[in-house]
Amino acid sequence: MVNLLIPYIQEIPADPVLDEFTYGDLGARARKLKKDLREGDYVFFHTTLRGGRYITAYYVIDEVLDTVKVVENKAITRKYRNPHIGARISGEQTNRDDVIIFGDTVLSYKLKRPLPFDKNLANKLSLNIPFKNGKTENQCIGSATRAWRELTADDVQVLLLEIEENEKAGYNPDTIISSDEVMEILEADLENFIVRNSNLIGHDLTLVDRQMDIPGVGRIDLLYEDKNDTLIVVELKLNEIGTRALNQLRSYMSYFKTSTKGKVEGAIICKDIMPAFAERFKNLSDVKILCYGWRLSIFPRKWH
Repeated sequence: MVNLLIPYIQEIPADPVLDEFTYGDLGARARKLKKDLREGDYVFFHTTLRGGRYITAYYVIDEVLDTVKVVENKAITRKYRNPHIGARISGEQTNRDDVIIFGDTVLSYKLKRPLPFDKNLANKLSLNIPFKNGKTENQCIGSATRAWRELTADDVQVLLLEIEENEKAGYNPDTIISSDEVMEILEADLENFIVRNSNLIGHDLTLVDRQMDIPGVGRIDLLYEDKNDTLIVVELKLNEIGTRALNQLRSYMSYFKTSTKGKVEGAIICKDIMPAFAERFKNLSDVKILCYGWRLSIFPRKWH
């Protein structure tokens, strides 16, 4: 079994194509991929983002195929857009050592939140990266991983665990993020922030459950209870909302009113309300509308 750590530069056209779990290469590297990789092996990809290095995806290998054979299969060329396919079809690429790896579409994963490849992570792996005085962490890691590196089975497990923990942790509200990163905020990040700051919804709240799946009703983002035994159903939306979001919340509230016979209130946390529905939302008595936003910060640049 061979597991690889492969660096890449973000280019157009992209390769690796993370959305379809393909990656192509030529020459000696193509020969290594074809010779060493087998079904079930792992390939982790890392690149430079925002001045630091990040792991962005991993493939669990399904197949490694010669590109010349790939282009003979119309089912593959219709489905995949890896640039090695187009270059081979057009005649632009004629190198006999030209292969494409295909990740298992179920087991492979494009990270929702890239994992920082920093000194802390590097020291958990068997790469033995030297961190020298006079060089930044990023320079040391970049220099040591410019060529492909092989990973042990233990390394793979470390990376999988770190990826899982990184995505669970989500966005840290105490960290200043760039305007580009704001666009990458996930609903899970907003959920984690609310769980840590429930006082923004109400006082003396106890978290009852999160991502609560109720058959026939739906999945409730957050459920709280206050000191007066009132249940508060919280729905999270990243974008502007209309009546559809309100109706969804009211269906959840109705379920709890029927099942508990107690008092139930609701809250929607969203970007804003669509202007056409503003009047309808204005006088709600049992539902709070809370909007999220960002503060501009000016700060010294950090050197990795």
